[in-house]
Amino acid sequence: MSIFPIEIIFNILAGLVFLIYWGITFVILYHFSRFGIGVQPKKFAAVFLFGSVVLSAAAIILFMRINIGSFFS
Repeated sequence: MSIFPIEIIFNILAGLVFLIYWGITFVILYHFSRFGIGVQPKKFAAVFLFGSVVLSAAAIILFMRINIGSFFS
């Protein structure tokens, strides 16, 4: 028996992946909205943000449904 259950380790890794993903997403959105000239880059940023939120929500929902303990039993 280890100190940390395997589920907690996977949850921490998933949290770190989402943190890195949203950090990169913020940088992309910032550059689209800050350095874009005109309205078109702002529209790209809005579509990109909507898609990122939808994909992140889907990934979180699917991750919550996985039983990690069944992989190692």
